[in-house]
Amino acid sequence: MQRSFGTEISGNRRPGAELSDVQRAGIFSAVEAGEEKTEIAAKYRVSRRVIYNTIDRWNNHHTLKSLPRPGQPEKLTRRQKRLLLRIIRRNPQIDYTALKC
Repeated sequence: MQRSFGTEISGNRRPGAELSDVQRAGIFSAVEAGEEKTEIAAKYRVSRRVIYNTIDRWNNHHTLKSLPRPGQPEKLTRRQKRLLLRIIRRNPQIDYTALKC
């Protein structure tokens, strides 16, 4: 079986895994060339929704790279961080266990 441009060498791509920048560029260039979205989806083994999301990513952000994610929420509020800094400045030799309480 011949590989399509931009597809991974291994056939073990996880379902729902992120596409590489090269794959997104290949999808975008195929759309610009006028290929049918269902054919592109079959070629890259993704859903049509991925094709539409790739086009939207370009239209909205002018990039094909992954966008930054928000990450884990902060454990402490700004107020709690300020309080900790104040405590540490007053008593620089404080133990971590005492600070936790």
